[in-house]
Amino acid sequence: MLASNCQLTSRAQRRARHSNRGDTMKMHIYGPCGQDCPTVLIIHPMLSSASSMKAALCDHMGSGLRFLVPDLSAHGDEAGVPYVSAAAEAATIHEWLASHDVRRLSLGFGASLGGVILFELLRFPDLLFDRLFIEGVSFYSGGPVARVGGSILSRVMVAKHRKAVRDPEAGVRKLARLYGEQAARSMVASFAAMSEESIRAIARDCSHVRLPPLSPTFARRCTFAYGEKDSDLRLARRTVPRLYPGAELVVWPGWGHCERMSRDSVAYGAMLRRLVEESRKLPLPRGASGARG
Repeated sequence: MLASNCQLTSRAQRRARHSNRGDTMKMHIYGPCGQDCPTVLIIHPMLSSASSMKAALCDHMGSGLRFLVPDLSAHGDEAGVPYVSAAAEAATIHEWLASHDVRRLSLGFGASLGGVILFELLRFPDLLFDRLFIEGVSFYSGGPVARVGGSILSRVMVAKHRKAVRDPEAGVRKLARLYGEQAARSMVASFAAMSEESIRAIARDCSHVRLPPLSPTFARRCTFAYGEKDSDLRLARRTVPRLYPGAELVVWPGWGHCERMSRDSVAYGAMLRRLVEESRKLPLPRGASGARG
């Protein structure tokens, strides 16, 4: 009983520390521009980081933009902070944005886990996004299939984590075929350093996604993108037209899950830059649910 109580106390302390991260979280700000420039929020996928997103995206999106790129818990400069939930990550990002008077974003980008967190961020009515681009996000939102799939995903990810700890070079060789060696080494190092508690929490969030209500007007500002080999594409094909009519669904032939941004960074960055330029011609955005900010 004593051990159990100690474990519960430890978890409560970690959650308390996480809830106070708004002032201390590592939000990387890239670009020479100040607040008057178009602002882009980029939320990285699992096993990535702010520095990886800078190399893959920000450095290829041109000048005249301000980039806000957080390190999620258990990643990058926040590697020592346990990941608790997508809702907690979104609340921390929102707290930082609010405390720095950031209310309007020209582009919100999220990939995979980052997309799940971006979904949560859309629940804050004081944030306005001109445009959203979300790659490789899961649309599993509960039910028997999600519960079984989430349980399997959790076990598989924990098993892969233990292999990465035992033999990191094998993991690098496997991931390098998809993402390139430099990205693969960073991903394996991130995975090996991550706690199993954080891994289970991420697996849970990616199989029990809280899909936000989006107005038809706002949905037309959203693009969902997938490589044709991405296992999440099948459900997205069914879900996006049903829940978010008017949203754009893009499928890239030959690519896998979040693969293109690492292997085709120049074209990917140019594509996102065009979205920012187009967003500046749009009328003042309303909140995701349709309320004007």
